[in-house]
This record gives sequence, structure tokens and C-alpha cells, in this order.
Amino acid sequence: MKKLNYLLNFLTSYKKIFLKVIFYEIIYSLKFRDFSQNIKIHNDKSRTDTVPCIFYFLHQISKFIKNNNIRSVVDIGSGFGRVINFINIQNKIKCYGIEYDHEVYKKSLKYKNKSVKLYCGDVFKFRFENFNSRCFILVDPFKKKIEIKKIFNKIRKISPKKNKYIIAVNINKKKISKEFNLLYSIKASETRRLDFYKTFKSTNL
Repeated sequence: MKKLNYLLNFLTSYKKIFLKVIFYEIIYSLKFRDFSQNIKIHNDKSRTDTVPCIFYFLHQISKFIKNNNIRSVVDIGSGFGRVINFINIQNKIKCYGIEYDHEVYKKSLKYKNKSVKLYCGDVFKFRFENFNSRCFILVDPFKKKIEIKKIFNKIRKISPKKNKYIIAVNINKKKISKEFNLLYSIKASETRRLDFYKTFKSTNL
């Protein structure tokens, strides 16, 4: 029943860009033969449900990565791997994914591209410096504002003399750390949006 509700909500959640969403879902579903629509309902107070990111947002993310000459990305809460597999194929760059749920992680291993690297565990216990990446993707992995700010601050402290990017999907911009500057966003509805952030070089850490 909850999966059915998700599909019904989908029809209204992207009303401002609905035709684009449908177009890219058809195009890329055929291209990648991705018709599974893997979903897992967690019923967790902190973690959101595992649902696929729409292909239209992934298309825009891929363009942003190319235009900013980004060479690697880390997907925080990588789920079943749609995001990093898409970027890995489209942009041909290094892609890393971190997923907390072990069942989802094990299933994502079956779908992953050979050059994609996946990890299972608590993102707050990972040393992001080891990924040697300046771009992080968050497809709404946390419900609590404190955890969203915590992960933004964790990213901000990586290589303080270098710029970092965060690509946020369906995260209310009011929950974002002020040290990150909003470059631009695509708003589908009150709850569905794609935002691109950048933090500039700073020594005030």
C-alpha cells in the first residue's frame, strides 16, 4: 500500500516539471533498461525511505558535473545505486556510494557498474578525505535537520583551501548550512527540488 501511495504522490510531487520528468523517465529507462523502481520503506525516525531519484534530476546533475569539470563524486545514502551508476556511465568519472541499510547495499551490488565502488555503514564514521572528492550528492537521506547540518559541516571541513560542491535532492534549503552558497535550483513543487551548492575556500574553520 505504501508503494502505491508513493506512486500516487509522484504524480503530484513534480507538477511544475511533470512533462520533463515523464520524458526523461521514458528515455533513460529504455536506455539503461531500468524498469525496476526499487523502493524500500524503512519506517525509521531518522532515515528516509529508499526511493529512486528521477532521471530528469540525474540528467541535470550530469550536466552540472560536466560543466564544472568534476572528476569524482560521493553519493551519501546511495540506495540501490541509480544515481552513481547513471553518473558513472554518462560522465565516465570515479563514483563512490555509501549506504547504511545492509539489505539495500547487498542488492545494490547486483546492479552496480564495475568501476563503481560501494560501501556499507554509517556515513558519519567515514573519513571523506579518503575519497579524494570535492563533490557530494545527497538524495534526501536524513529526516532530522541536525543530521543534515552535521553532514554539511563534515563536508565543509574537507580540504579547507579547496572548493566543495553539494548536490542536494529534495532537501529544504532552510536546513542547509549557511557556509554553502546556493548556485541555482530546479523546483518541482514545495517538497521536490534539486539544488546545487558550493562552498568557497576558507581558513575560518
